[in-house]
Amino acid sequence: MDAPRAAAPATDNGRASLWFCAALFVSVGNIWLIKTLGPDYTPFQLLLLRGLVMALILAPFALRTRAAPPIADGPMRLAARSVIAFGGQAFGIAALAALPIAQAQTLSFTKGFIVVGLAVLILHERVTVRRWAALAVGFAGVVIALDPGGGFDPAVGFALASAACFAVSTIIVKQLTREADNLTLLFWSGLGQAALSAPFCLFLWRPPTGEDLAGMAMLGVLALGMQASMLMAYRTGDISALAPLDYLRLLAGALLGWLAFAETPTPALLVGAALIIAANLWLFAPTRPRGPTNSDRGQADSPQASQSGH
Repeated sequence: MDAPRAAAPATDNGRASLWFCAALFVSVGNIWLIKTLGPDYTPFQLLLLRGLVMALILAPFALRTRAAPPIADGPMRLAARSVIAFGGQAFGIAALAALPIAQAQTLSFTKGFIVVGLAVLILHERVTVRRWAALAVGFAGVVIALDPGGGFDPAVGFALASAACFAVSTIIVKQLTREADNLTLLFWSGLGQAALSAPFCLFLWRPPTGEDLAGMAMLGVLALGMQASMLMAYRTGDISALAPLDYLRLLAGALLGWLAFAETPTPALLVGAALIIAANLWLFAPTRPRGPTNSDRGQADSPQASQSGH
């Protein structure tokens, strides 16, 4: 007979928001290092050293607590999450190294549209007229942000591929936080990241300078802090409640690009970013059915209903 699962922690979106903002703050340093190191080293080398540092920091705690993969089908989902997140990180690093920070960050917000598209194609969910309209507005924002008149940059494809990977990874992580503790998820994430990067580094390794090696190690420290904070946010709050806060990442990235790398967002990028943000807010805004009964009203107000309706 299967052991009963522990009860899910109570939702606290206020505390989750603080953890989420902490993760965004740490991500600024992460982006700065990637932007600095990315042009000289492959994403796989950065991910290898980042993953090794994460695993080495957590190894004593993981061995002491025997942080095994979660029960049931958890190991397969944990492996799937590692592979998908690895793709998202590799594509994301390549995009950040080649594109202005604001443009790379703007394109990452297509993740929300991809989630809806996957729900339609795979889960056969019904899409309302409002959602189709939001998707159309978001698509227009992406086209404007890409500025087709300036020519197509292959790095744009990396940014979109990264968003697609993280769209799937986010859903898997939310499920895994119900079955495994943060230490288990972080340790196996770092180990999987290093293992998946190693084969590429056999052929693409470039000996780093002492300063760059320190920067790569710091990537692991920052990634650990960022992922730990993000996991705490997902564990204690609703993804739908945290989603609007993610737009602070765009503001922080644009500010970092302007101050540290003299990057000035183009008017087309600003207009495209505004449309993408508006479409995301419209797409995931809560709705109430018309003329609800008392029973329906109770269901509509529940957290489960607000999540499943998006």
